[in-house]
Amino acid sequence: MKNKKKNKNWLLFRDALFSTLLSLFTCYVLSLLFLNLSFFNPIAKALKDFSFLDVYYAEKLSETKKIDSSIVLINVEHKDRMAIALALEEVLKADPKVVGFDIILKEPKGIKADTILADLLNKENVVLSHTTDNEENIIANYPFFAPLEHSGYVNFNFEEDNSVIREFNGLYYNKGLEMESFGYKIAKRYMPKKQWEANNIKDKLRSPRVINYKGDLHKFINFTIDEFMTLSNKSLLKDKIVLIGYLGTPTANINDVEDKHFTPLNTITSGKSIPDMYGVAIHANIISMIIENTFMYRISTFWIVVFTFLCSLIVSIYFIWLSKRLKISYRTVRKLMLLVFTILLVWLTLWLFKKGVVLKSAPIIFVTVFSAGFIKFYKHLIRYIKTKRKFKTYMK
Repeated sequence: MKNKKKNKNWLLFRDALFSTLLSLFTCYVLSLLFLNLSFFNPIAKALKDFSFLDVYYAEKLSETKKIDSSIVLINVEHKDRMAIALALEEVLKADPKVVGFDIILKEPKGIKADTILADLLNKENVVLSHTTDNEENIIANYPFFAPLEHSGYVNFNFEEDNSVIREFNGLYYNKGLEMESFGYKIAKRYMPKKQWEANNIKDKLRSPRVINYKGDLHKFINFTIDEFMTLSNKSLLKDKIVLIGYLGTPTANINDVEDKHFTPLNTITSGKSIPDMYGVAIHANIISMIIENTFMYRISTFWIVVFTFLCSLIVSIYFIWLSKRLKISYRTVRKLMLLVFTILLVWLTLWLFKKGVVLKSAPIIFVTVFSAGFIKFYKHLIRYIKTKRKFKTYMK
């Protein structure tokens, strides 16, 4: 009796394993079709662009009322270079620890304003910006203003297909040279060397990191140039990080999309929407994360594949076993159990986000549900095999 039960359990496991492996192989083939057939491009892009991280932020599950007072944003709006130069001069007089200048001055415009700007931008505590295009060409400030070594790249990542800024590259290798990002360079100058090394920041930023967003520009002290210039006491900038860049005209104008990007904080998580966050505000979030060492840990693809396989296998074992015990209500119970599984995994994903762990659960859910549905096709395959040869199986 024990041997018979043991043999049944083995057949159940074997059938579930075969069914799981075949379903995973089918998923792999289908994924190749999605990637290589232009007909499926819109679907593939939509799936790639989806993340439960967006739901987490959009539903304000991470919302905090605390404002980061260590970073101050100054909106240049569409001021001319003389106005920007005068504001920068006043900023530097207030003795901030670091000033990030998120504006690229591509060419000379006026001798007087440009000369003043060049003198100010060459100060030791000023970090400029540049971009790197797809051909790895560097678009930087006109050499008159400051050498390239004084700047960091403002690209958040180097994947064109990622329209939502969820990750950023702290370091980038261009033609064999190690380049530092704008946020990396500013945080490095701001943090004490011992703290930088103790937190192992450089090693953490050698690979793309998920951005732990605090919020939009309203989570940081911010001014327009005019507001800043009329301040009677500018000492609030002392020992702070000051980021000078574009934040809309007027500030936070919802319809102004210049230098604006999609982020997980967008209140519309699917469908058409407008970009929700200005580049300099994203840099502020990145810098805040680095200096506070609040990095999010991303579960690697290897462990996601392992977890997906285990979930698919367990689900296959359970539903093959259940199909022999329930006849009429099997389909209803299967759908209900898959719904519960999906809800629990989404809940676990959101809970892990809150703990600073990023789990990409969408592929796990999709493949597991697909594996559960694949059991029916596996049954038909077994029946066909049994017409050709003897084959022991747990299924009838």
